[in-house]
Amino acid sequence: MKNLALSLILLVTWGITGCNKTVRVEPELDPKDDPLKVYTQDLQQAKMWLPGRWKLLKVYAMIPNPPVPNVELVIDENHISLMQDGIQTDKVDFEIIKTDHGLWIRTNAQPREDNWYIRNPGLYLNQNRMYFDLGRATDGPAYEFNRVNE
Repeated sequence: MKNLALSLILLVTWGITGCNKTVRVEPELDPKDDPLKVYTQDLQQAKMWLPGRWKLLKVYAMIPNPPVPNVELVIDENHISLMQDGIQTDKVDFEIIKTDHGLWIRTNAQPREDNWYIRNPGLYLNQNRMYFDLGRATDGPAYEFNRVNE
């Protein structure tokens, strides 16, 4: 019994002293600019804010520290052009739709390994930032973009 109690005490002590608590570092966002906190659900507002050039800032995925490729989206009223390393690799038609679950971008993107960003994502959008959700709650990826001022 003494050995069991001593083993338990040692196990707890090692567990406590062996813990290296790490804090995940997220970029500091101004709360009024965070697309997951402040975003429009108005379809007309989203149609006005979406056109422009958007730079991929962050990838949310199930792997730690996923790489952030050099990706930009160039969006006009009807098309999304996918730019990778400055080269256009895809161009798709799109429409913004409103559902009971929020705004979505419906595209005609064909599944490829390098065009996840434009495959019918959920849309969280404010004037300067945008978040595309492809099922993060179900272990799918999500992507955060920043508007590029030209």
